[in-house]
Amino acid sequence: MNQNELPVMPREVIDAAELARRWRVSRKWVFNHSRPGYADDPIPHVKLGRHVRFDWGSSLLAEWWVRRQQ
Repeated sequence: MNQNELPVMPREVIDAAELARRWRVSRKWVFNHSRPGYADDPIPHVKLGRHVRFDWGSSLLAEWWVRRQQ
């Protein structure tokens, strides 16, 4: 990335509770499937200290979702 370029910010940052609500699963399921030690292909996320956030609308999250459907 060029020094003058700004990174593209995510469209919408959501927490595990909101992702669970949108996908109609439990919050625990989202947390478990975000952990590399638990899931072979963890849900793409960003850790901010003890907080976990998801980039709703990102290509990484969409690709993960598609892989689950196959």
